[in-house]
Amino acid sequence: MPVITVQDVLSAPTLRLTSMSGTAGVNNPITAAHVSELTRPRDWLQGGELLMTVGLMLPMTESGCRDYVRDCVAGGVAALCLGLGHGLPYQAPPAPLVEAAREFGVPLLIAPDSVPFIAITKWIFSRIAEEEKRALEDAIELSYRLTAVAAGPSPLSGLLDTWRSVSGSLCAVLDASGGVVQLSDGVDAAFLQDAEDQVGRYTTRARGWTAFGGAGRRELELHPVRIENPLAFVVLERSADSALRHASNVLVSLLSLELERRHVAGEPERQRRAAALAQLLRPGLRRERAHQIAAGIGLSRDPLQIAVVRSAPDAVADLTVRIGSALPDAVLRQRNWDIEIAHPESAGLADLLSGVAEGCAIGIGALVPVDALAVSAMQARSLVAVSARLGRAVDAKEGETVQLLLRLGSADVLSGFSTAVLAPLDQLEPRERVELQRTLEEWLRANGAWDPAAAALSVHRNTVRNRIDKIAALTGRNLDQADDRMELWLALKARAVTPSTDEPD
Repeated sequence: MPVITVQDVLSAPTLRLTSMSGTAGVNNPITAAHVSELTRPRDWLQGGELLMTVGLMLPMTESGCRDYVRDCVAGGVAALCLGLGHGLPYQAPPAPLVEAAREFGVPLLIAPDSVPFIAITKWIFSRIAEEEKRALEDAIELSYRLTAVAAGPSPLSGLLDTWRSVSGSLCAVLDASGGVVQLSDGVDAAFLQDAEDQVGRYTTRARGWTAFGGAGRRELELHPVRIENPLAFVVLERSADSALRHASNVLVSLLSLELERRHVAGEPERQRRAAALAQLLRPGLRRERAHQIAAGIGLSRDPLQIAVVRSAPDAVADLTVRIGSALPDAVLRQRNWDIEIAHPESAGLADLLSGVAEGCAIGIGALVPVDALAVSAMQARSLVAVSARLGRAVDAKEGETVQLLLRLGSADVLSGFSTAVLAPLDQLEPRERVELQRTLEEWLRANGAWDPAAAALSVHRNTVRNRIDKIAALTGRNLDQADDRMELWLALKARAVTPSTDEPD
């Protein structure tokens, strides 16, 4: 909104207004002019008004004037204006009103008899219209300049540099995951951190730009390029200047067009890389050929791993863009509703994918040489169903594979199975039960070897043998048979997944 101040009104030669409050509040912005004889005008104000009155209903007492001015301040007036003259209630400024205005720091202007309120109103609204016209002309001129830069050889950097030079404001372009695409000169760590934090908290429920900031912090605007599943974000300092606010919309539009253009222009290359990845995922690929294909699409690091993200059918295209932005070193391939990702080893890959593809099933294959990517892909695809059941990303390198598979069963089934197998041990005293179960687990883990099991339990090998014989007698299992051993091992693992609440004293 164009800014007109109290001082501008005082300086207008045609109005001949004078101030009874000195320089107090002369820089207050005026947004409108309003006439009211109400003694409590607060509910009829929006803030920023030059409120004019002849004091017809105003009780001209100290308390009455103090209450009136307090109510005006609460309504956000920029200044008060009292009309004096022939036929009006007052021919001179009343002392109680002057004192109340000084007490609350509100400019009290005096309009002479020869200047009607309508003349003041017309002057203010005429100036506002002039300022709006000037701001629009400035915005159009700046928009032409930005458009010319956008048609140049380096649109992104050119637009940000031009905006910085004409506005003095900082601007950043970030990708869908908060990574830097382009920064204007002068962007500091604090600005970038604020921008990255807001991108991280952005949701698809947002509409248009989102302003954010706080006490002692610059106020920023976050503009998503695409509302649903954004392609990128434009973050800039919010300006109070009307022309700059108009032009900032043009800036964001031009940046958005350039980002969309880049995305579309990169589609053939993404398709080429996806086709090359499809070749790498074929079983039996010769090592030399695999390295040649991988080098041609930028996968120069070896070993690599495959991750698979299963998307909803209507979201797979946008999710592919977001994952590509979050993993610039990766190569992606869309296969039906699955997104297959070839990526160098990353300790945070599961967490990163879980954040970008929230709610999606995610399987991650093992790290393998480039000519064995088909194996990693097979693992990742098979783990997608496991991920969907567990509600989290699943990595092939997770150690407790048996427990992972057991978790796919219901708790009741697992508990019933473990109880059925281990019931003879459950009938023992708690200490003996725990002792025998630990011995059985260590012995099975040692593949039936007595000495390693005894060492793990810190007992004599004959003690282990006696305990195992007792377990065999109680459970009726022949521990020389692989099937019986496996059944006991699975029962122990199922018990670990759904542990008993009984503990030894």
